[in-house]
Amino acid sequence: MKSIQKTSDFTKIHDIRIRIFNKELGLSKKDIFDNDDKNLEQFLIMKDDVPVGTFRLREINDSHKIERMGILSEYRSQGFGKFALEEIKSYAKKIKKSKLILDSIYNVRAFYANSGFVEVGDVYDKVEIPHVKMNFKLE
Repeated sequence: MKSIQKTSDFTKIHDIRIRIFNKELGLSKKDIFDNDDKNLEQFLIMKDDVPVGTFRLREINDSHKIERMGILSEYRSQGFGKFALEEIKSYAKKIKKSKLILDSIYNVRAFYANSGFVEVGDVYDKVEIPHVKMNFKLE
């Protein structure tokens, strides 16, 4: 069963981020973790009682920015990312946000587009990886 858990236990988040962003993408720890981790809402994406992914949310005026979202490789293409995005949309609507924003790695932008996100602006480098800004307007 899929679920989302808000958490303050950073150990599981740390492990998932290391596996995805450090081991898979080759990013340094300074690019994966920052002081905002202490202040932002942190979430685990769960399969039954097993954490399979993570993301954090940053409030920016009437928007939520989705950051550090990742699903462990062995759980990709099983609907966990799509499930998480739908849960984020529902959560943001409940607290009266007007849109979601994110910085997508360019090569995975189609994943977000399939959930209704729209590219905004030009491709740019972030941590030496091409990214594009994407928005989703909540109704």
